[in-house]
Amino acid sequence: MENELLYISDLDGTLLLSDGSFPQDYKERLNRLINMGLLFTIATARNYDSAYPILDGLDLNLPVILFNGVYLTDFNSGQILEYSNFIDRTVVETMLKLVSPCSMDPFIYTFGRKHKLYYRNTTNPGSKAYINSLKGDDRLRKVKRFDFQDDEKISGFLLIDTHDRLEPIYTALQENYFDRLNLYFAEDVSMKGYYWLQSFHQEASKENMIEVLAKKLKVPLERIVVFGDYLNDLGMFRIAGRAIAVENALPEVKESAHEIIGSNAQGAVLDYLELIYLDK
Repeated sequence: MENELLYISDLDGTLLLSDGSFPQDYKERLNRLINMGLLFTIATARNYDSAYPILDGLDLNLPVILFNGVYLTDFNSGQILEYSNFIDRTVVETMLKLVSPCSMDPFIYTFGRKHKLYYRNTTNPGSKAYINSLKGDDRLRKVKRFDFQDDEKISGFLLIDTHDRLEPIYTALQENYFDRLNLYFAEDVSMKGYYWLQSFHQEASKENMIEVLAKKLKVPLERIVVFGDYLNDLGMFRIAGRAIAVENALPEVKESAHEIIGSNAQGAVLDYLELIYLDK
């Protein structure tokens, strides 16, 4: 595969439409390219339980990067091929102490025998919208308190609130755990006025798992083309041979891109792939 280009796309805000869907005719168009030899996979902050139902029917024969680089997974079976690292429970305990006086309720993602997503309450429109977007998700567990099983590893946590309320939490976590956490703090793209503070282990990132995948496939990084729109895509923009932002991307993402294409609402990534690959 050394002489082939490998295309890797983010999902939400990039490959998927604005409503988070990937229509059947889009799957057929992308499958046509893959069956012609296009090397294509995804790198998303979604977990398998969330990504698979949307992309079911897509011929993703290469491993997929999930949960912001925590997992490298076989798309068809859900088998985890590689994982980066997990957040220490003492760090989570500190986070809970920080948010308790503010009456914030985090979402905490774990992996044991299966993936789970724990939460206590949804206290603002931003967190309520997030829970509503996960209706039917088997990971969801509403609890009175956070008690984890011995075999559960914490893969990430998420806080949703206004900028002013979250900024002190972000600053405290950044100062105390700069060497242990990978933090993203930005406005919710679907709920203006609310912000997401996402955290993963310091080693968990799309770019780190892309390097793992590149070695597995024997594809040099300079032969990798990535598509993205959000802060967690900036790392893969830095290491890839070519970085492409969609028009709806955050300003700092577009500034880091080699090229800017149309918006996700227009199916710009798929259009780009067809234009490039069918003209070969």
